Amino acid sequence: MDGQSASADSRRLIELGSWEAFMHGVFAIAVTLLVLDIQVPDATSIDSGPALIAALGAQVPRFAAYVLGFLFLGEYWISVTRTMRMMRGVDHWFLVLGLVFLMVAASVPFATALLAEYIGQGNGQEQVALVVFVSWQLVLAIQANILIQYVARGGRLLKPTVPASGLRIWLRIVALGPVIWVVALLAALLVSSTVTLVLMAVLAIIFLLDVPATERSHRVPA
Repeated sequence: MDGQSASADSRRLIELGSWEAFMHGVFAIAVTLLVLDIQVPDATSIDSGPALIAALGAQVPRFAAYVLGFLFLGEYWISVTRTMRMMRGVDHWFLVLGLVFLMVAASVPFATALLAEYIGQGNGQEQVALVVFVSWQLVLAIQANILIQYVARGGRLLKPTVPASGLRIWLRIVALGPVIWVVALLAALLVSSTVTLVLMAVLAIIFLLDVPATERSHRVPA
C-alpha cells in the first residue's frame, strides 16, 4: 500500500474512540450484572451466627460462578483492548462484527447465572449448565478470532508500526482459545466437570500473560 492510497484509506476509517467507549461500557455493564446473582441472606430467616454461616456457605456455588464469569469476560475485554492497541481505526464491517461479539458478551451473565443455579446439582443438571456456559465461551472465542483476523488480514486496520513477530504471537495465542474451549466442551460432555474446570483454568492463565505486540518501527507485510 503506497502513501497516497494509505492516506485515502485512513480517511475512510472511523476513529477508534467511539467504538472503544461503547465496548468498555458494554463490558462494564455485563460484569456488574454478574454480581447481582449473589444475594445477601434474608435476616428474617437467620436466627444465629451458625445459621448465617450456613446460608453464606450455600452461596459458594454462586460466588464460584461469579468468579468464572467475571474472569472470562475480563479476559475477552483484555483481548479486545490489546487488539485495539494495534489498530489505526475501524470500518463498517468491523463495527458489525464487533456488535455481534458484544451481543454475545452481554449475555454471559445469563450463562453464569445458570451455572450458579445448577452447579453441584445431580441428575445431569450440572452437566447441562456447564455445557451451556462453556458453549457460550466457545462462541465468544470464535467471534474474537474473527474480529482479530479481520483486523490483521493484509494489515487492513493495523498501525504500520505493529511488529510482525508480535502480531504472529498474538494471533497464535488467540487461536488457542477455541481449541481449548472445544476440548473443555468435550470434557463437559464426556468426562467430568473437574476436568472441564481445569481446562478453563489453563485458558485463564494463557490469556493473563502479556503479549509482546507493542509498536516498533517494523511494518507488517500486506
